[in-house]
Amino acid sequence: MKKHSYTLIALVVIAGPLALSFDQKVNFIQYLLPVLGATGIIGALYIIWDMLVTRAGHWQFNDEFVGTRRLLDLPPGEWLFFLCVPYATLFIFEVVEAYFGMGTLRPELWWTQALAIPPFLALAFLFRRRGYTLLAMSSVALFALVSLILVPGLFASSSFWLFFLFSFLAFSLVNGIYTSLPTIRYNSRAMLGIRVGSIPLEDFFYNLAYLGLTLTVYLALKSP
Repeated sequence: MKKHSYTLIALVVIAGPLALSFDQKVNFIQYLLPVLGATGIIGALYIIWDMLVTRAGHWQFNDEFVGTRRLLDLPPGEWLFFLCVPYATLFIFEVVEAYFGMGTLRPELWWTQALAIPPFLALAFLFRRRGYTLLAMSSVALFALVSLILVPGLFASSSFWLFFLFSFLAFSLVNGIYTSLPTIRYNSRAMLGIRVGSIPLEDFFYNLAYLGLTLTVYLALKSP
């Protein structure tokens, strides 16, 4: 059972949102196609990233908690992560929309996204010798750029910030379990070495970009 920890945690993450997808107020199941589209597009990008950095030695999976099976260098739990986590977090976004109703976009405030690009590119350049840090910071800049193009004004939406508040609380809990077991061992040379509890600082930016890009593509596919 221990070697299936990674997989079981991913399944627990999706269990609640999946069970509540037919809730009449949220009716999340109606958005299944854009959910799958966004999950597939951004998931493919991040799976390629995951494969490359695993081979480069930025991190390695701990067989004790993920098992020894691999598909393209990634364990089953990692593949499930890229399916379960976006489903759960997009469900959170729709819950925020349904119960708080503050999702009005302000396209005229597109510059709020543009402002985020230069500092993260600067951080990526500053820490260019730290592989994971470089990619994490670059991915946030990419998220800001893509969201600026596809969903201008996203950063000015109250729903966006509530989505990230709730998603990051969930992320801190789940990733805290992942990293404290640990399911993944990080290469200290590829990162800054700063941790929040057991979670590397870079993980927060990795997830910010991953969840943000998934939400951006989801909203673009969902819009009429």
